[in-house]
Amino acid sequence: MSDKIVEISLRWPPFDPNTVRASQLPLAKETFRINDDIPCNVHIGQESGFHIKRTVSRAKGDLSDYREWTTLTERFPHRVERERSGWFLLPSKLHRQSRRLIPFAVVGIIASLAIHSFEPALVNWGIVDKSFAGSVRLGMLEYPILLLLFLPIFFFPIMLRLTASVWDFRRTRLFRTELPIDPKISTRNQDCTGSSLEIDVEFPELRGGWTAASAYVQVGLLNPRRPMLLHALGRKEGQQNPPGISTPLSIRQYSHSELGTGFGEATPLEGPDTKRLFLSPHPVQARGEVSDIPLEGGSISLSMPKGDWPGSEYHPLIAVHWEIIIRIKRDSGGPLLFVKPLLLKHDGRDCIIEDMPTQSGRSELADS
Repeated sequence: MSDKIVEISLRWPPFDPNTVRASQLPLAKETFRINDDIPCNVHIGQESGFHIKRTVSRAKGDLSDYREWTTLTERFPHRVERERSGWFLLPSKLHRQSRRLIPFAVVGIIASLAIHSFEPALVNWGIVDKSFAGSVRLGMLEYPILLLLFLPIFFFPIMLRLTASVWDFRRTRLFRTELPIDPKISTRNQDCTGSSLEIDVEFPELRGGWTAASAYVQVGLLNPRRPMLLHALGRKEGQQNPPGISTPLSIRQYSHSELGTGFGEATPLEGPDTKRLFLSPHPVQARGEVSDIPLEGGSISLSMPKGDWPGSEYHPLIAVHWEIIIRIKRDSGGPLLFVKPLLLKHDGRDCIIEDMPTQSGRSELADS
């Protein structure tokens, strides 16, 4: 038995990382004993912000006090096969436009109510015209005139969202009943430390309306498993959740993989079974440059994401996932995505990335 241990510290980004101060979030720490395979050192991000750090050191106490280090490197876990493999659609762009308009609509509603509260004084001072003052009676209630003027602005993003959801629902029903044949993708090298990945692509089926295809390599960190993260934070399930993690719902299919964050927000629409319709973005993600693929197939070279990323491994706290994403442009119905997970090896050297590339957990806001 080795006398070395693995120490992991992380400050994991919540569902909306831009809404919190990373330095104010609690730091999760966990230590494991090593039996055989010694993992590489990993340091992604600055310790004052969102980051994950893994170091191998010599044990100073009794090894039996630590959990055993086990990580999956030879196959994909079930959550990858279920959520990040096969065909996917992209949500309507109207979802993104609607979300961008909502803050302006809310500010308008609040401003109209605030102005109505001081309306008499504002009218006397000549700041507000009398034609905009007062209320209008509708039924049994009276509503401020300014509020009624802002209501169309408030409902406009809601109507955009509804229109996008109906369109998504119609095309996803058609998509589910007529899935294309999977493209054949073979890789020539499995070294993630290289500058490029050589692949051969063949499309057994080309449908009408397919106009172009492109591909890129993507790497990301999957959400830590909720029980392990809570243990590393010194919390127990059922107590107050750490900042950025919400209470899990028993009716939610993906409560474990999504860490209890962003329920009902990760994707605007999901499938009736365990298959996702939209590809959820990684909370931490980087991608290589996009390369065009001829529809008749062929060999291409894909550049790897910048940075010294680790190879494929799936541990409850640090899960590094690699994948090839093929994007097919269509005349109608929006683009198609085909995702092929990769098992890439690593040479064992230290993996150091200065800044952790975080993003929103909403698929409609993902840069796809």
